[in-house]
Amino acid sequence: MSDVPSPAPLQPTPEHAVIYVGAASVTLVIGRKDDKGQFIRIESLDRPLPVARDIFRARSISRNTVDQAAAILRDFLQSMREYGIPSSQLRLFTTNILAEAVNHEIFLNRLQVHSGVIPSLIDDGNMTRLVYQIAQRMLLKNPLLAKGNTFVSHIGPGNTRAIYFQQGRLAAYSNYRLGIFRAREAIATPDEEASQQMLHLEEHIRGVVDHLAQDYSDVKIDHHVAIGAEIQSVAPRLGKARHGAHRVLEDDLASLTDKLARLSPDELVRELHVHYTGAEGIVPALQTNLALARRFGDDSLWVPEGDFHLELILDLMTSGSRTAIFQEEVMQAACEIGLRYKTDRKHADHVAALSRQLFRELQHLHGLDAKYELVLRVAATLHEVGMFISPREHHKHSLYILMHTEIFGLSSQDRVMVALLARYHRRYNPEPNHPHFSDLSREERMIVLKLAALLRLADALDRSHAQRIKAIQLRPEGTRLTVLTQGADDTTVEQIAIDMKCDLFREIYGYDIILAKS
Repeated sequence: MSDVPSPAPLQPTPEHAVIYVGAASVTLVIGRKDDKGQFIRIESLDRPLPVARDIFRARSISRNTVDQAAAILRDFLQSMREYGIPSSQLRLFTTNILAEAVNHEIFLNRLQVHSGVIPSLIDDGNMTRLVYQIAQRMLLKNPLLAKGNTFVSHIGPGNTRAIYFQQGRLAAYSNYRLGIFRAREAIATPDEEASQQMLHLEEHIRGVVDHLAQDYSDVKIDHHVAIGAEIQSVAPRLGKARHGAHRVLEDDLASLTDKLARLSPDELVRELHVHYTGAEGIVPALQTNLALARRFGDDSLWVPEGDFHLELILDLMTSGSRTAIFQEEVMQAACEIGLRYKTDRKHADHVAALSRQLFRELQHLHGLDAKYELVLRVAATLHEVGMFISPREHHKHSLYILMHTEIFGLSSQDRVMVALLARYHRRYNPEPNHPHFSDLSREERMIVLKLAALLRLADALDRSHAQRIKAIQLRPEGTRLTVLTQGADDTTVEQIAIDMKCDLFREIYGYDIILAKS
């Protein structure tokens, strides 16, 4: 028998890196993607950076913080080089609260200069999607939560999000301007004693908690899930994890919150093994979660197992993050908005279905990423919300409404596109000086034009609002796109609508559209 030990299994070679500039720290995660496109972490590093403190105290990132960020990036890039990962394999993301800094573009530019990578600013829509996905995974692991009426809260650096599930499906969503660092800095005064500041913080939290509780006063809540970096970091102290979650008793959370609130910053760092910038948010986060639990009369909270920031980063690196279930949740939320503005639901659904078919079958013409299919479907569902104000120039009213309406799961950029598509679903073409359209890049304008052309065709095919054309087949031939129709013997009305509205389609795609009975 040989005494030679068998070789250790080879570790997978790192292929990718992601840097996340968060509210209180900068994190580097090095890893690789598996056969299913999932990002597998191999190494991670974390350095403190007081981004949130600067933003909510002074509305700008200080020069010292900018310099710290540059130094951290240099160190992280050196770590990447040691792993043999080129900068082309790096992705760089920043917290959504960065948009509130008046000098955020300067800060982003510095990040790009030092990393060689264009940073991606996560906005509220992106963060909502990420929180939703964490909640969904938790519901899948815990049948008790999935079968009941489950209220999910996320206390972030600047905002609080609430998502309500009924039997695992999204039933309501809302967003509030109360966050860990926003609340802390709102009441911070240098001459005030710590005890007095704590009282002011509790009053500040109570006001938004009361608002949130009022919004959900008419729904039954069986379970309350609390998501967030701070509460997830202390949850292991308060209960063992089962089915992917810790069950935290309200009394235990109150005792721990009271204990931590009495500690000095140095004592808090030693107690929780965190850096100073991270420690600043612990007590306000726990106080907010505790206030919510008490306001809803919960005797316990469910808290996801694991590191919130790490899970967020892994989600950012995972391909296909917009799952089919999530897309349908977004569509359901859009339908609720349409209901609020009394739109013709049958017409909206039919135009959305036709738009989806046109997007998929004409992909070889428009060449757009699959994510824009969802943008188009939402725009098709909501293109007539402006009728609520007035049928006259309702396209402009639709633009206004949608620019001022949060749509669950969509980023602010996506929402702008939805609003512009509603604006241009009629025969009026975009012009360079039009509000919001003029703010887009050349590439973004082209995307709007391509999608608007598809939406106009879909809308024209239901010109009567009676769904007379039940189904279509597309036959491109030379410079003609023949649309074979089923369900209507006479399509004169629809052909007239196409001739009036689809000049943009001809300009963008080079096809005349002809209707013919199949």
